[in-house]
Amino acid sequence: MEFACLRILPGSERPVREADVLALLHASNCRRYQPLHEGIKQAVILLNTLQSKPDAPIPPNPIPIAKRQDARLMILIDSDKMTARAQITCDWGGKPLTLDQLQQALAESEVNSGVQGTLIELAIKLAKEGAPGSLLQPAIAHGIPPIPGQDTRFERLVDTPSDRILKPQETEHGKVDLRDLGSLITVRAGDPLMRRHPATQGSPGLTVTGQHLPVKPGKEMAMVPGEGTLIASDDPNLLLASRPGLPCQEKQGMRVDDVLSLKQVDARSGHVTFEGALVISGDVFAGMRIKASGDVVIGGFVEGADIESGGSITVRHGIIGRKTEESDLLCRLSAQGEIHAAYAQYAKLEAGGNIQIQTQLTHCHSRSGQDLLVGDSAMRKGTLLGGISIANRQILAPSIGASAANHTRLQILGGYFTHKQQEQELKQRKQVCREQLLKVQDLLLKLLQLPSDRRNPQTLEKIKTLRQQYLSQSKGLDAKLDEAQQTLQQLLGEMDVTATQRLCAGVEVELANSSYRVDIDHGPIRIAFKQDQIVLQPFEGRK
Repeated sequence: MEFACLRILPGSERPVREADVLALLHASNCRRYQPLHEGIKQAVILLNTLQSKPDAPIPPNPIPIAKRQDARLMILIDSDKMTARAQITCDWGGKPLTLDQLQQALAESEVNSGVQGTLIELAIKLAKEGAPGSLLQPAIAHGIPPIPGQDTRFERLVDTPSDRILKPQETEHGKVDLRDLGSLITVRAGDPLMRRHPATQGSPGLTVTGQHLPVKPGKEMAMVPGEGTLIASDDPNLLLASRPGLPCQEKQGMRVDDVLSLKQVDARSGHVTFEGALVISGDVFAGMRIKASGDVVIGGFVEGADIESGGSITVRHGIIGRKTEESDLLCRLSAQGEIHAAYAQYAKLEAGGNIQIQTQLTHCHSRSGQDLLVGDSAMRKGTLLGGISIANRQILAPSIGASAANHTRLQILGGYFTHKQQEQELKQRKQVCREQLLKVQDLLLKLLQLPSDRRNPQTLEKIKTLRQQYLSQSKGLDAKLDEAQQTLQQLLGEMDVTATQRLCAGVEVELANSSYRVDIDHGPIRIAFKQDQIVLQPFEGRK
């Protein structure tokens, strides 16, 4: 029963086609056999010849037109060795794949880890149910990917001014008092401020061939007590306030500032300079200057003022400026931390951290050391229009630009040019090292070609040592260059401009060293780097 054969007999009354032979095969009990197309073609030719020439010779033996084959199996391992698959060719009427066959093939393969019984059973079931001769590649083993360690995480345990001022305080009757900034001096001596969660080591991975995959542990960072804080004596990961005051977050810790409270800053109060945090319940009027070493919290408006903060600047309402005839902006806010405001227009904003505007950022010159965000918490309402907006990683707003003629320019630099210069310097150092190594190797080769009695052993040893030094230096430079290139690619991958609702034509976008001018209006869209080119991708929601 290995072959299905066709016996040729005269008497056919009409021409025979290959399809007729296949139909006959499929109607027989050999329907799962693999068709032999050469045999079928030979049979059709003979049958049609006998129809026109009945006296033509008939072959003595039947012609094989189909063959029975058992299921075939091969174990495949993906290139990353994290998945093993069973490549199954389903049987042609022969024996289907069995559990013993699959287990035997696994035992003879390199796969020795990650085999799952449920996947084995599924592969056997698929092989039995598959069409004759169909090729299947079900996964039967999975490796364990390495889980990288998490960096040290700092959990803030108290509100900061920007948290409190942007949440209007309700009165006893349920109404909102926009002038009430709440209880801003929220900490007393001994109050907990921040908890440090140490970095984790992560867990190593394992391929299906049993190879252990190394894991990168999380980066360990110490908690740094700022002014007015101390680390708890009984808990090295807990930061406490050492004095009453205004809690302010820093990169790896917190500080507690002394607080100066003012109703407003105008001609009567004069310019303000203060070492600590400044809380202004009302407005800051045009022409006034404020300089504080800590956070600046303003419950009203800022109009045409100059404010400089060693911490963050938070404005409950708007930042309002205007242009001079020379196109200078008369309103300027500069913060080493973040800037938060309801809206801003015709102002110069500079922040070491994020700049976050709740409704509109119009015709401003903004520079953020991290992200520039315009819009509500859901990013459904908010407009970024006109001016120049510069960020290090991301610019995000529901609507960017306007249908009418406008000049909206967006830049994301992210330290690209600094990193690119470092990469070029490493390449130059590597080239110099390579040239020196080639010279030393050439000198060593010439010395070794001399007769042994003419070689100076000390010179030979010095050259070998020098060669080893250059080899080590070259290896170190390769590692640094690889790290620099990975950092550069990661930096480019983090750059993007996103309009969650609408991006208008005319907006100019610069990412690192590339530029793009939007030529038509778009719906929700993201502009980012892909393979070192600026691409536009549909925006599918924030991750």
